[in-house]
Amino acid sequence: MSGMGTKWLAGTVLGLPLSVALCTLAILGLPGGWESGVVAAVVTCLPLWVAILCCSLLFRSSRAAWLWLAGANLLCFGLLWGLRLLQAAPSAALASLSAS
Repeated sequence: MSGMGTKWLAGTVLGLPLSVALCTLAILGLPGGWESGVVAAVVTCLPLWVAILCCSLLFRSSRAAWLWLAGANLLCFGLLWGLRLLQAAPSAALASLSAS
């Protein structure tokens, strides 16, 4: 599996979730919250996906493209999951204290 077609496939399959995760991470830090930037994130997602897809051709092998893009997906979605846990933890702790 070391052809240009498999690099394109890696960029196509793993590029979309990576672009969605990157756009989500970008809007979470906005002052107005995610609601203020959701339209911009949706609009930015497609060009970012195309950029990731084109950059996937720069890898030396298709295996490297698959591994790097999969690792980037794991990192971004891990950050999103961690941020969600950090935001849910205080409210869950308060709920358990108020129930007692």
